[in-house]
Amino acid sequence: MASRGNNISVRDALLNAAETVAANEGVARLTFDAVAAEAGVSKGGLLHHFTNKDQLIEAMVRRTAEGWRGYYMAALQSVPEGPGRLVRGLLKSCLTNAEQWTEDLRRSFSSVFAALAQNPALVEPMREAYVEFFQLVEADGLPDGLAEVLTTAIDGMWFYWVLRLRPVDQGALDRMRTNLEGILKQALEALAKESPAETTISERP
Repeated sequence: MASRGNNISVRDALLNAAETVAANEGVARLTFDAVAAEAGVSKGGLLHHFTNKDQLIEAMVRRTAEGWRGYYMAALQSVPEGPGRLVRGLLKSCLTNAEQWTEDLRRSFSSVFAALAQNPALVEPMREAYVEFFQLVEADGLPDGLAEVLTTAIDGMWFYWVLRLRPVDQGALDRMRTNLEGILKQALEALAKESPAETTISERP
């Protein structure tokens, strides 16, 4: 997963502070006073960007959703076209480098979960990003719902880590990637036998 850069806007700094409060203390304690204190700004400075708590939470969730949308689209574009393109891109992007699984990203997704617990309607931007994601999954060209199975496995490992249900290190990522790549390779080879003119597997997924 790609982490955020160091040069951030005032708005992003405020959203970072809101995520920290939400992830550590829950959305119920996400007050403007708490966020302003975490960000090191005045309450008036915070009100300049966000007029109420719901607007702040929605912006926090929307930023996370946009980050996820940008990430999976970049993963898709990072590998050649053909069956299983999205899965190949996610295996390459998500399960290669454990250092990309940063605390900033854990905080971001944890705050989304906290927002969902407080008000399910506020998670709509994330739901929209996943609707678009699953449209790509359904169109990935793999048989028998295999793309959904493989992407769900990747997502499951990610959410276990976000919720601190299991640690993730490089060894865990390597094992997961090797097994999922093996399943994907078998599927691509079967497709190549069925439609050799349309399917190529010139590279490892």
